[in-house]
Amino acid sequence: MIRSVALLALAATLAGCDVGPDPAEVARVRDGTEAVRRALKQPETAQFKGVAAYGAAVCGEVNASVGMGRTGYERFIVKNGDVTFASQLKTDAEMDARWAADCRS
Repeated sequence: MIRSVALLALAATLAGCDVGPDPAEVARVRDGTEAVRRALKQPETAQFKGVAAYGAAVCGEVNASVGMGRTGYERFIVKNGDVTFASQLKTDAEMDARWAADCRS
C-alpha cells in the first residue's frame, strides 16, 4: 500500500516536469543555421548535423552544393552574427582552437 502511494506521488511529480527543449536555445540554433545559409552560394542545398548553441556561439557542421556536387560536411561557428567556416581558416589547428574555445558546454 505504501509503495503504491509512493509510486503515485512520484508519477504525479514527474507529470508536471517540462522536459522539452529550451525555446531560447531553439531560436538561437535556428538563427545560427539561417546565418550559415545566408553565407552559402546555394543555401537551399544546406544539410546540417550536430548543431547546438554554446554560450554566445552556435556550432555544427554543414554540407552544401557548390554547383558541381556537395562539399562534404564542414564545421562552422556562428558568433555575434559572424559565420566562420573551417575552410576559411589557414589550418585545421586554428579551427580546432576556436572550436575548443567556443563549442564546448
